[in-house]
Amino acid sequence: MDAILFLVKPNDLETLILEAETPQDVLESPFMQHSLFLGETWEVLNQLLNPQGQSKTSLTYAIETEHPLSDRRPGLSLAVHYNTVVRVDEIQHVLANLSVDEIKKRYLLSIADTTPENELKLAELKLIYLQLQSFYRDAARQNLTVLSVIKDGIRLEKLF
Repeated sequence: MDAILFLVKPNDLETLILEAETPQDVLESPFMQHSLFLGETWEVLNQLLNPQGQSKTSLTYAIETEHPLSDRRPGLSLAVHYNTVVRVDEIQHVLANLSVDEIKKRYLLSIADTTPENELKLAELKLIYLQLQSFYRDAARQNLTVLSVIKDGIRLEKLF
């Protein structure tokens, strides 16, 4: 499965809640301000942000956002979720205090050995984590919501 995050104005989010029928409708929506494509790497990064045994924190919703876009449309409610402006601000504060070195440490503890493949994966994770921090910082500064789409084969008609 792939994941992508979008920044959306709160009023535009309300329109999406009312009008979107499918995840593809969301992906093609003109309301998206900015996006961060996480691809399949989102699953590993999500595990690093939320280590096993740790109680739920705001980071639980950093990638797999909190609220389903619509409970009335099952296909949409499974793939598309969003975080409110308040939740975005909480996540941004936690991400700002979680260094890339901590992510690196968590990753190295989770793998058995350091192979060239794992080193490449670590570099990718660090880059995506820095982008995630910047993404949430921008969202918090502009009072935007964050919307996530997680599904197989995400197709984007346009680049942001």
